[in-house]
Parts: sequence; C-alpha cells; structure tokens
Amino acid sequence: MNAITMIGLAMLVASPSLAQTPTTPANPTKVEFTASTDHALLTKYTIGYFLPGATDPVQTADLALGVPDAQQKVTEPINAMPLGFGAYTARLKAVAGAVSSEWSAASNEFTRAPFPPGVVRVVK
Repeated sequence: MNAITMIGLAMLVASPSLAQTPTTPANPTKVEFTASTDHALLTKYTIGYFLPGATDPVQTADLALGVPDAQQKVTEPINAMPLGFGAYTARLKAVAGAVSSEWSAASNEFTRAPFPPGVVRVVK
C-alpha cells in the first residue's frame, strides 16, 4: 500500500462521519420548517407529499400554525401513514384564508416503508 492510500484509510477510521452515508428518514412523524415572514397573518400551512421530481403532490394535509421558536423554526406532527410505500419529498404552502403561497422548495427525501412485524416466536 502506498502512503496516500494509508492516509486515506486512516482518515476514514479516525472520522466515522466520512465513512457513513446519510440515511433517508423512514416513516417520519414530524416536519420542521422556518415560519413564513407572514406567520402572524396566516390561518394554516398545507403540506404536500411529492414523488421525487414531481410538480404536483400525491397527497396534501393541513398543518396547524404552530409557534415559532427563537430561530423562527416551527415543528409540527405529520402522519405519513396514508402514503403508499416509496420515496417522497415534502413541500409547504402558507395559507391565509382563500389565498396561498407557492409551494416551498422540496424537503430532504424520506420514505414510507412497511413497519416490521411485532414479537416473533417460533412454536411447536
């Protein structure tokens, strides 16, 4: 092995984050986002679930306004269980009565996956 290969291997061992690939969240239960600058004037947010690269959502749901924290971040519960199994991204709209914003930029990708079985026992 040459010196460059040895240094590269040493860096991977010493820095596990370099060796790991990020995981895609499965079956998410919350969404986090930065509040609209018009947050105080809104009636709700709408979340849209999109197939990656799609321009129209396969499903939408209303979210409560929530209370922004000091950094203007809002965390709200979501229910991804009605979605079919597969990969999705989420986008949000700010809604004020009958008027809404455009869809936000897409979120990180997540998956809706089957849950594993419960307790498994082998019996005679």
